[in-house]
Amino acid sequence: MREEIKEADIIVIKVGTSLLVSPENGVSESAIFKLASVLSELTTSGKRLILVSSGAVGVGITQLGDISKYAAAAVGQGILTGLYEDAFKEHKQKIGQLLLSREVLEQPNSRQAFVQTLQELLAHQIIPIINENDAVTIDGEGHRMKFEDNDELSLLVAEAIQADLLVMLTDVNGLYSENPLLNEEATMIQHLSEIDQRLLEESDPHLGELSRGGIRSKLKTATGALTANISMVLANGKSPQVLFDILAGREVGTLFKK
Repeated sequence: MREEIKEADIIVIKVGTSLLVSPENGVSESAIFKLASVLSELTTSGKRLILVSSGAVGVGITQLGDISKYAAAAVGQGILTGLYEDAFKEHKQKIGQLLLSREVLEQPNSRQAFVQTLQELLAHQIIPIINENDAVTIDGEGHRMKFEDNDELSLLVAEAIQADLLVMLTDVNGLYSENPLLNEEATMIQHLSEIDQRLLEESDPHLGELSRGGIRSKLKTATGALTANISMVLANGKSPQVLFDILAGREVGTLFKK
């Protein structure tokens, strides 16, 4: 089953805030440069990649302290984009930035424009880097503008572009039978073809100081991926080189696939 992953062409890669930013040390430039190196190499090999990157709010908060998340996003997004630009420039890899709100993907005309932009960028071997437009996006009365988190955003992007694979890089090795921090005998699940309600209810949200998602969010995203018939891998991204293992069909992380 993992062998099929080798043939994945369009791949959406979501990187969580915990891999890029910490409350103690701020943004990790080394993590961004390592990620850029791996993604550049994969693009050169012919893979068409889309990066959904969290971290803007977290970067802004670590820079400015006690400030609204909207102002933090405005500052943090600029810093994060500049770091990505510098990191990819070392490999002569071009990138593009897209900041989204929910209505972009819900309105037919804007959704079509978004997909066409992605297709054009990918055709020119340009890596789109996508984030929610956190600085100005707010839910209105009677309608939702915000995404639940970037886990949901990555799934919606994968559905829109009809991706072959969605990779969720986080700070855990995969999905475990139980919380491994509470039970040393917990085992990692290699493959799931369906997710039942019990698993969702018993999952630990595991929210970080600077992030919105968690394991429960990953399971909701995996449920959507299974419904859309998009393969998804949840893996530890502390070393971005794990992407080479995933795309070589090796047994790393948890694979969600029917």
